[in-house]
Amino acid sequence: MSGGLAVLLGCAAQGPPGGGPEDRTGPILVSSIPENGRVNVSRKTDIVMTFSENIDPRSAENSLEITPAPPRLPVVKVNRKRITIEYPDSLAENTTYIISFGRNIRDYQKNYSEQNIRLAFATGDSIDEGSLSGQVFDIPQKHKPQVWAFRTTDVFPDSLLGLQPDYKTAVEPNGSFRLSNLARGEYRLLAISAETARIALIDENCLFGIPARDPIRIAHRSAAVAGINFRLSRFYLKPFKLLKTTQIEDKVTLLFSRPLDPEKYIAADIRINNDALLQSFWLDRTDPKALLVKARGVVPGQQYTLTVDSLFDDRGNELIDTATALFTYTAAEDTIAPKIIKTYPAGGSKNIPRDTHIRIFFDEAVRLEITDSLAVIMDKDSNRVGFEYRQDDANSIRLMPESPLASATEYRLQLDCSDWTDLSGNCFEDSLFSMTFQTVDANSFGSISGKVEIADSLAERVMLTCVPVKEEWRPVTVAVPESGAYLVAALLPGDYRIEIWEDRNGNGRWDPGRIRPFQPAEPYRSYPEKISVRARWETAEVNWRY
Repeated sequence: MSGGLAVLLGCAAQGPPGGGPEDRTGPILVSSIPENGRVNVSRKTDIVMTFSENIDPRSAENSLEITPAPPRLPVVKVNRKRITIEYPDSLAENTTYIISFGRNIRDYQKNYSEQNIRLAFATGDSIDEGSLSGQVFDIPQKHKPQVWAFRTTDVFPDSLLGLQPDYKTAVEPNGSFRLSNLARGEYRLLAISAETARIALIDENCLFGIPARDPIRIAHRSAAVAGINFRLSRFYLKPFKLLKTTQIEDKVTLLFSRPLDPEKYIAADIRINNDALLQSFWLDRTDPKALLVKARGVVPGQQYTLTVDSLFDDRGNELIDTATALFTYTAAEDTIAPKIIKTYPAGGSKNIPRDTHIRIFFDEAVRLEITDSLAVIMDKDSNRVGFEYRQDDANSIRLMPESPLASATEYRLQLDCSDWTDLSGNCFEDSLFSMTFQTVDANSFGSISGKVEIADSLAERVMLTCVPVKEEWRPVTVAVPESGAYLVAALLPGDYRIEIWEDRNGNGRWDPGRIRPFQPAEPYRSYPEKISVRARWETAEVNWRY
């Protein structure tokens, strides 16, 4: 297993030369002892790497990776253009070694190497030549992603947490990667990304990517497996659990370690003992990690046990264990008026889809009744819109127009809140709420059409998503039929990029997989080409290979 290496530097005082044109190029590896790919290397050898210009010693200190990791840390000496790695012990016999600095070697002008600085050699009569290659997508600026490979000797553990990889490689600026000189066997891969060049352990602050294939097999010494793709995402590594319980006024607040699923939380099973009854519970719209609970029949000074089951975070992970909280109820009266804290669409919004449902969010649970007089949607000519009403949960409502709204029209929503109250009978702060929004101009729509050539006969539920480059509008997704021909209509003018992925579990969204327990992601590929959409125009023959 390779691990973090403490590097000892031996060098004289050095600095950049004066005069001459400004240096804008990074160091280039000129030669090495042993040479890259050399076999039957002496087990007593030192590693010497010579570069095209003087090296900043700290760049070597912070980026050296050796696979397999030696029992004792080597001594690294930097002297002008030369890096020498001295092993305190003999190298292992019949072993392929990889010495890597990624693209992190730099000169004194802070120019980094443009190539992946890497050296492979073997102490036996053959060198491992297996390789894995592919692409890493959605890399943030300033991030330095790597791809890690874990080799199994028996079976893979459920989690990679706390483990060091057997192999690492830096990802190129264009997102491509290649793990080479791999031994025969089965591997589990993970892309990991942070702003630092050295990533020692899997940390929740990093971004991760999980491949769609697991495990990945190197069947013979020179096997090459290509097309392994990763999409970087944030993952939760810490347990999903209840952190603390507090009482605010006559309500109990449950604070969890992660944001809750805003749709699934209403199915949670919440119970209170000692003859207390659950009156209502709702999501804190200002803190998605918090759930508020209001009970009936609670007695001041009495201790209660509250349990929560069937609760999901916003990534679909369920509480592993029943959450249990103790609280002693303190006599308190709610005297604070409820209020509307946000709406969708937001007031003043433009280019709102014509099939939009209007949502109203409150800061607490409410009692209300919607009628044609208490809630009104009208256009600028005061023509009213018929709608159906639904209370999604205790502190939000949804107004669903009976037919699509008119194109390029300003609408006004008015709510008469004078008869609405919270669960304690407090009236709203403002008796009248009003906001406006404008629908999209349907005449401004364009479209993209073409064909997707699906190379993998096992691909399932292939989806194509048009993602607006400016992120001002929502992405539009369509299913790709067996023929591969697709049409994405109702696109606002602008530039888009294309994502193609497989909805294997049929939930309508791309799933990134899991790190614990390890589960593969759904297949995904992103295409960097920008596709321009014009009003009242179909951009045709936009073809892709997936």
